[in-house]
Amino acid sequence: MDTAPQLKALLTSRPNSLQNIHDRILCIEYDKERQECLRSLQYDDTRYDKISEEHHGSLEWLWKHPQYLQWSASATSSLLYIEGKPGSGKSTLAKYLVKNLVQVPNASSSTVAQYFYTFRGTKLESTHENMLRSILHSILEQDESAFFHFQQEFRKFHHRNLSKWPYDSLKIALSSFAKHPSSKPLCLILDAMDESEEHDRRSIIQLLCNLCSEENPCSIKIFLASRPVPELKHHIQEHPLVITLQDVNKHDISRFAVCFLEKEIKLTGKILGEAADYIIGNADGVFVWVGLVKTELLRLVETGCTDAEILHCLKDLPPDLEEFYTLMFARLEKGHQRDIRVGKKLFRFVMFARRPLTVIELRHALAIPDDHIPYEEFQQSIIRDTRRRIEYCGGNFLEIKADETVQFMHQTAREFLIRTIPDASKFQFEITDKADRTITTTLVRYLTLCFTSPRMQDGFSKITSWSPEDFRAYAEYLNEWPLIEYAFRYIKDHHD
Repeated sequence: MDTAPQLKALLTSRPNSLQNIHDRILCIEYDKERQECLRSLQYDDTRYDKISEEHHGSLEWLWKHPQYLQWSASATSSLLYIEGKPGSGKSTLAKYLVKNLVQVPNASSSTVAQYFYTFRGTKLESTHENMLRSILHSILEQDESAFFHFQQEFRKFHHRNLSKWPYDSLKIALSSFAKHPSSKPLCLILDAMDESEEHDRRSIIQLLCNLCSEENPCSIKIFLASRPVPELKHHIQEHPLVITLQDVNKHDISRFAVCFLEKEIKLTGKILGEAADYIIGNADGVFVWVGLVKTELLRLVETGCTDAEILHCLKDLPPDLEEFYTLMFARLEKGHQRDIRVGKKLFRFVMFARRPLTVIELRHALAIPDDHIPYEEFQQSIIRDTRRRIEYCGGNFLEIKADETVQFMHQTAREFLIRTIPDASKFQFEITDKADRTITTTLVRYLTLCFTSPRMQDGFSKITSWSPEDFRAYAEYLNEWPLIEYAFRYIKDHHD
């Protein structure tokens, strides 16, 4: 900081001016420390933008539900628990609430922070540490005065020159909000507690319940969505506000089913009504099952089936999500060997990569065979239409998101594959057998091709004195290898 102007002011100013300057200096130093604290709370967050949007007109029941009304209108701290089956739409509901908080009483004057746990993102996104960093960063970014709650713990580790916050300090910082009055209410929206790491889950749930104690001098509202998990069921008993999602989403499923049957499958009249009734009656609150039914019916439409044939095939589809996945997997097992080879590699990378990979990254990963090949053969092995290949060889288990990353279409699909194919000798899709070793081999071969290509050997390797243009050309060359950043960053993780 340049002290010359302040020194001049100190020599020429009156006492009141001196006090103003002193206050300004303190304010600048306070904000500087707050900004340092914000930078120390960096976190991973890839989940929110990948959550499916609600179907038009769905979820509006939330604003009139008695449990929600009691939670939102309460002047004291409270917790609303959204319990739901796998695939019943919990994450979509949580995202819907985040987007529509203007309808929550006093929301405009509240500090709002959200976190969506996931096993399908980076390796950090299922951890409680990442959740705490995200929540605390969001609070501090919105409310400068909240730094009071952080300052003591931040200084403890900052002055010891530690590289990151100790986990216990993060818990203490969040817990401190319950102990001090605040003019701004705090609203926390947490999704998929069932996808969080089991380590310390019980303690985190207890922390959240303590934050919602009616005896606290501040107002803290928590919206928590999850499948039933033992730790949550035990602690949630003290907080009676619970909405069971599959008990209230029948109308949403009906709206969604009728819409796609009418507009995309083009059914009309009696068959439309019969098909809609069948889907609504068998969905049992599970949106994911309805989505799979839609995909199957669209396939039938593409083959030119009659309306009667579509209805007949609809009733032949498995009425259970697990059975549906079994059908999808059986189809993959019966595929051509070249498709199975691609599918195995796809599933392996999507399931075990340390972060979600993009279509273009997978395009190069799929071009690396199980044995060494020369550069020319690698170029010839690159898939022309990677998106179509992923959709075909993934057998509806995979989906491509708006940001071009590839992930399992739902966490239940990932869980099904982990349960179904642990035995490499039983199935052709032995993706879990030595997965990290196989990925490591692929990455090593990829790097070898990158640094032994003709352009590298005949060009860059012969440069003795590098000019700025050489460095620029080298950077552009490396950018032609989309998987290289992932390989450099994570090859050690897979090898270890």
